[in-house]
Amino acid sequence: MIQKYEHILVAVDGSYESELAFNKGVNVALRNDAELILAHVVDTRALQSVATFDTYIYDKLEQEAKDVLAELEKQARDHGVTKVKQVIEFGNPKSLLAHDIPDQEKVDLIMVGATGLNTFERLLIGSSSEYIMRNAKVDLLVVRDTNKTM
Repeated sequence: MIQKYEHILVAVDGSYESELAFNKGVNVALRNDAELILAHVVDTRALQSVATFDTYIYDKLEQEAKDVLAELEKQARDHGVTKVKQVIEFGNPKSLLAHDIPDQEKVDLIMVGATGLNTFERLLIGSSSEYIMRNAKVDLLVVRDTNKTM
């Protein structure tokens, strides 16, 4: 039996690795005639101490996310993907990408870029892709930069 994905979530954060995941996500969506869900999560954990009462920062980050997602949606449609949805959330990227967004959007495949964190950085802050891998209820594809040496 061949696995066919219907709702593919690609986490995008502006990094090179998430761009690789987006490009691969476009190809997987085309092969499966699937909906491509582009999700950007603004990590509010880092903002809470700086901008507790300053909505300007939140508004600016939301507008930047909208601009990035609009450009990615245009690129996906230019490549032939007909079903594209944008999702912007504020909160903890790990739990939102592993649980909340996949449940809300009925996702059956999550695609993320590898973080590129070294062992010490993963120990201190943890890897989102590692958390998603351990906690998501659906398939996960971690896209790596094959040209990168560790």
